[in-house]
Amino acid sequence: MSFLYQLSDETQFVLWRLLIFFGASIAFYWLGPFLNGLLFASTRRIPGPFWARVSRFTELRWVLKGDSNMQYIRLHSKYGPVVRVGPNRYSFSNPADIKIIYELGGKFTKTEFYKPLLAEEPDKQNIFALMDAKVHKERRRKIANLYSMSIMISYEVAVDRMTEVCMRKLSEFASKKGQISMPQFMQYYAFDVIGEITFNKSFNMMEAEGDKTGMIKGIHGANSYMAHIGLVPDLHPWIQRLQSIMGNQQGTNALLKFTFDQMEVHKGGNNSAGREGTADSFLAKLLRMKADNRVQMPHILDTCGSNIGAGSDTTAISLSVALFYLYTNPETLAKLRKEVDTMASESLISDPVKFQEAQSMPYLQAVIKETLRMHPAVGTILPRKVPKGGLQLAGTYFPAGTNVGVNAWVLHYSKEIYGEDADIFRPERWLEPKYDGDLRDQMMFAFGGGSRACIGKNISLLEMTKVLPQIVRNFDFDVQGGSKLKTYCAWFVYVDYMVTVKPRASS
Repeated sequence: MSFLYQLSDETQFVLWRLLIFFGASIAFYWLGPFLNGLLFASTRRIPGPFWARVSRFTELRWVLKGDSNMQYIRLHSKYGPVVRVGPNRYSFSNPADIKIIYELGGKFTKTEFYKPLLAEEPDKQNIFALMDAKVHKERRRKIANLYSMSIMISYEVAVDRMTEVCMRKLSEFASKKGQISMPQFMQYYAFDVIGEITFNKSFNMMEAEGDKTGMIKGIHGANSYMAHIGLVPDLHPWIQRLQSIMGNQQGTNALLKFTFDQMEVHKGGNNSAGREGTADSFLAKLLRMKADNRVQMPHILDTCGSNIGAGSDTTAISLSVALFYLYTNPETLAKLRKEVDTMASESLISDPVKFQEAQSMPYLQAVIKETLRMHPAVGTILPRKVPKGGLQLAGTYFPAGTNVGVNAWVLHYSKEIYGEDADIFRPERWLEPKYDGDLRDQMMFAFGGGSRACIGKNISLLEMTKVLPQIVRNFDFDVQGGSKLKTYCAWFVYVDYMVTVKPRASS
């Protein structure tokens, strides 16, 4: 520090003030809370890695490695039902605590983890990232009926139309005898379906065998940004300023532009004329509701943004995982095919299968549930903030403002809930008799839980229910790379594998 004395008195004064400021900031923002959490806080005895007690960057490092979904499982295996994963952030696995944190109408709200996805202007904030429970409840109430399963069934014609394209493209791939990325193609399928039912306009990704809109890259970037910067939200304003200076954006503009363009197309009525059996698109319904003053522009953006931004990824991942496990488990595939073939021969299902018919296909439903259990699309904690007054969880008092939550992967791989073979893909578990205290259905968190559960759940289930039977009844896949699924986790747990497509061999 001797070099300071070689400077002018005025410069020395400024530098000393800066040093004192930074020292005080470190003491206030880090050292004070750290010592309190170490010595005095009621949560001081909760176990976890030492460095997680020190810094939020510890958890960020796990996420940056790309396998944080499995890291949370390892942590609970080592430390028990409650694990400290950050200075003020805790992961839970006990069903009794989970029910409290995510109870319907509960007081736990979303945390600052979601702040990076919040727009600066309140009326432009998407429903997914909203932290105010009352505002979220009101916004969701306006559009919830659009996602009821009875409404979803009206979109079967649109799904069938895109499934027909899917089948044709798979036939083309089979004739070329080359390899394709099945997760990538399923992403195109999910995008085309969601475009049909949201705007009555496919994105044409399957036909083009690519994304010319830039939406996929932009949405993946935004989701990864939240998964990383949400753990250190204080950095978000600084990164925003840097992006503004450099001219970079998070990549969601393509979605907004497409939405506004389609609003222009829909003006004056639904653009489904000439398409027999086609239901009104989401956007057509919303524009009529807006004309009747039942919704406003934020509700339209909520719906379209949620459908495209989240619905396409969750469905694509789930479909890719289902196909991977089916085609790497010949016995499971044979059982599903037998169910499809038998019911088809008895005229109990159509071609393509109707959603209502598929509800009477127990093995298909078991395959879908086991897929969602084995590979929930979201791989990180869904954090909630302890309400005013604090609360007892797992025998410990958690002060107000503490971040708590569950990772679906931890729950879904719990041997206490799903049995000793919880790490094995076995659809038969869902066909076994239920027993007193059976928590298997209650602890399914593939679509989240409580009042903030995924609003588009029924869209995903509709697509999976209809397209899986069509694929298994028509095609064989040679999966490359063995029976271990390659994954990368940030917010979503993406999968990667290649297949060779072949027409189904005659049985």
